[in-house]
Amino acid sequence: MTLKINSLSRYRKRLNIPLHDIAHLLNIDTSNLSKIEQGIREPNPRIILLYHILFKAPLIELFADQYDELKVLFKRRSRSLVEQLQIEQPPKSNNRIAYINEFVNSLNQE
Repeated sequence: MTLKINSLSRYRKRLNIPLHDIAHLLNIDTSNLSKIEQGIREPNPRIILLYHILFKAPLIELFADQYDELKVLFKRRSRSLVEQLQIEQPPKSNNRIAYINEFVNSLNQE
């Protein structure tokens, strides 16, 4: 899965912070940060977390595409796991099934 970060520059520009200031804080070249903000290069976790900390950018918003993909994947895999547990009925399977169903319900409420 390719990492796609949504609108890093939007957070910086909203507060009128120059690109070179953020590049300095990250100790990276301004042109590299510009490429990251444009989506040409992928950001590393340090960059993502800095935007999250500095601009209070919600991680779910920064990773919106990946988050939606993971929700779909987890729901599908959860159904598969519940079906497997219902067939095999290992010890404590009812607790496990209840937790998985609760997890899927919480995803559906978002």
